Amino acid sequence: MPLGADGRLGKPTSLVADAHAADLRIGPYTFRAENQFLPAEFRRGTQSSDFGDAFAEYALYYRMGVDAVVTDFPDLAVMARRG
Repeated sequence: MPLGADGRLGKPTSLVADAHAADLRIGPYTFRAENQFLPAEFRRGTQSSDFGDAFAEYALYYRMGVDAVVTDFPDLAVMARRG
């Protein structure tokens, strides 16, 4: 998912659908929970080291159809995958 110049998420590409059409699985990495690693719309608090809404980011990627995510916070990723 591309990021705009403002740090916000752009329009999803066809990467996931294209990979699945080729019988490939998608597992993007490495997701983190700190603001400095999150798109602008998922940042919370004022510090770059504050924890943002990583759960929402994981959930977005699962809704896009990724098969798995690689993260330093697997508990959040599992909860997001379960919905």
